[in-house]
Amino acid sequence: MLFTHMADKFDSLLGPLAQLMVAQGIGFPELAERLKGHYVAAAMAQLDGKQTDSKLSVMTGLQRRDVARLRAFERKPPKPHPLTRLVALWQTHPDYSDHGTPRALARSGPTGSFDSLAREVRQDIHPRTLLDGLHEAGMVEGEDPITLIKRAYTPPGGSEEQVSYLSENAGDHLLAAVENIHAQQPPHFERALHYTGLTEEGVAQLKQAFDQAQMTLLTDLNAEAARLKAKAPAGSPHRIRLGGYAYSSKDSSE
Repeated sequence: MLFTHMADKFDSLLGPLAQLMVAQGIGFPELAERLKGHYVAAAMAQLDGKQTDSKLSVMTGLQRRDVARLRAFERKPPKPHPLTRLVALWQTHPDYSDHGTPRALARSGPTGSFDSLAREVRQDIHPRTLLDGLHEAGMVEGEDPITLIKRAYTPPGGSEEQVSYLSENAGDHLLAAVENIHAQQPPHFERALHYTGLTEEGVAQLKQAFDQAQMTLLTDLNAEAARLKAKAPAGSPHRIRLGGYAYSSKDSSE
């Protein structure tokens, strides 16, 4: 098959994906069907000129009947989680923060309260529901006033929201790397530091330093992004995702 000699280069991507799919109860046939749609969409995006089923079949290795059926495939857009926006707004909006430092908020009130903040985010979800979600995630303490004790919302482990975050963050990270391979300009910043031969204590020290520095950077960028968004014309179409990751294991292979 075309490009078969390259397939083993992607085991580092496919192995974790297989682990995730099995853990989420997604069988291979279901994944394969969805992946076919992404193959057709990618081939259509790369083809100049007439996009015939025969050309798309050659590019993807799929049968023409599959190509014809999947031409209308659309990627499902991610649904932003309201608690993510609520926590960001709490730290950047002048009604709820002082120069980036979130205030302790009264439970209710027309302005400057948790209820008014919640309604800024979603009108169709009761503020109590959002507050319960923050308490469950360990993001806040108190009932009146309410204090934000963590600067970034982390969905509960194994939840649907956490899986969605994984897909969105890892997807954009992979897109940045793929577009860099294709030499699209300007290049995306995509760097990583690799070390082996460390002790467990050394890894913990590096991870703590990275976590602290990364959180400081993201907090500062969050405030700047909120300022720029407030100045941008309504309906401005561009987006950006800025993040970082750290991974360690006992594997010491070079």
